[in-house]
Amino acid sequence: MSKKIKMIVMDMDDTLLNDELKISDYNKKVISNAQKNGIKIVLASGRPTPSMIPYAKELNLDKEGGYIISYNGANLTDMRDEKLIKSTTLNMDNINFLLKTAQDNSLYFQTYKDGKVIITKENEYSDIEGKLTGMPVVKVENIRDYITEGPVKVILMDEPGKLKKVQEELIPVVENVMTMNISKPFFLEFTNIDVDKNKTLDYLCSIIGINKSEVMAIGDSFNDLTMIKGCGLGIVMANGHEDVKKHAHHVTHCNNTDGVATAINRFALAI
Repeated sequence: MSKKIKMIVMDMDDTLLNDELKISDYNKKVISNAQKNGIKIVLASGRPTPSMIPYAKELNLDKEGGYIISYNGANLTDMRDEKLIKSTTLNMDNINFLLKTAQDNSLYFQTYKDGKVIITKENEYSDIEGKLTGMPVVKVENIRDYITEGPVKVILMDEPGKLKKVQEELIPVVENVMTMNISKPFFLEFTNIDVDKNKTLDYLCSIIGINKSEVMAIGDSFNDLTMIKGCGLGIVMANGHEDVKKHAHHVTHCNNTDGVATAINRFALAI
């Protein structure tokens, strides 16, 4: 590693958070040490913004000038004042296509509005999302009437084997229209074509004057891949997907054994 790390960007679920959805005391301590050494901390997740803010405050990002990248890169928020710096949404043509895709393939449809998880049918996967995010899950009868402007993200959900098949069929259809990622195996996520974590990170680095070669990215899944490949140092968790590990500079410990702290100590703090 030739350059000093000036920024650390990390995924949350299955990366920073353990399986109890908590940040370990040791991860918090090491992240605090990094901030004391002048390193900017950025949380980058597929999660909605409201579900990220409490974790960001737990890490003192509001006091230390950190940032959160939410909805897989659709929104960028400055935690000093919780100001939304950048937002990129889907359009209504995208929504109509995804609603039809869900109907044709008998998939569950989920999106977000006004701090709520919005669904068209009760399902176990949205229940999981509600528990993960702490946001209320609301079923609506006619989602086209409820959503009058494009949201930042839509998720199609079902069991992983079926979802993977649908994803493969959709690749040639949506590759130049929307960004499509699998986060958890039962979440197929769609955002604006210009959205991914790495593009938003590019924008953030440009406005605060940090070179991407000075950024360390830590993640575990396919929606982390562009930032893992695009930063100066890409770290993948031991519990990460094997196809994502192939692109890592280094594989750290798993999310339940302080893999984030281990990587920060080794590569950013040289401990």
